[in-house]
Amino acid sequence: MPYIYRYDNGRFTQFEKAVVREQPLTIMANGVELATFMCTPQKLDYLTVGFLAFEGIIQGPEAIRDLDVDPENGVVEVELTTEPVRPQKRIFTSGCGMGLTFTLRTSHYPPLRQDLTLTPQQIFPLMQRLFEGATMYQASRGIHAAALSDGEQMLLLSEDVGRHNALDKILGEALMKGIRTEGCVLLTTGRISSEMLRKTAFMGAPIAISRTSPTTLSIEAAKRLGITMIGYVRRSSFNVYTHPERLLYQVEDGA
Repeated sequence: MPYIYRYDNGRFTQFEKAVVREQPLTIMANGVELATFMCTPQKLDYLTVGFLAFEGIIQGPEAIRDLDVDPENGVVEVELTTEPVRPQKRIFTSGCGMGLTFTLRTSHYPPLRQDLTLTPQQIFPLMQRLFEGATMYQASRGIHAAALSDGEQMLLLSEDVGRHNALDKILGEALMKGIRTEGCVLLTTGRISSEMLRKTAFMGAPIAISRTSPTTLSIEAAKRLGITMIGYVRRSSFNVYTHPERLLYQVEDGA
């Protein structure tokens, strides 16, 4: 860990402090470079599989014949069973770590099922478990975390300098371990922007919970797709931006 200097109450002190690792990752599919973006060099196999699935390049892990991770050089070589179709249009996302996607379309996703419900009292321990499991966040405070939950227990948890990368890792790990994401709850420490909402819909998660706020585009899409979006979760409060019918509650008029 590097030494840093902290100024507090009129004086400097020196101490060791954990700092988030960041490096470029290049994904090669059948010898073709698909993308290079910044990430935290952990779970690179899951990150790659999730990225390929989100972008429609693979339908599942059965499309991958071989996957080789070179963490030293930041390269993942993927051998697919068919030749990849390289998208022509790149869209750089609003997330940390210079993320990218090839599509932001959500119109082709059907509205999600309505049978998953939570009580307000379930929201707080879920977010608490996210922070408790995010060990790199606890050490550095400079990284995003995302988790998949069944509403009671955490199923998967990942961290990355890019909030969208953290979701890619969640999907990739779920695919490689055969864990269903449909009907689950997604939690994130980052903002739920339009690309994050698209990934939520792709995974079939009808409830998305964040410690921060959504954007106008993500709210519009969440309304259309039937996704309950919850933000600004604090110790005893949170905001519900769309589809509050999934929460078992009683509304009182606010001031």
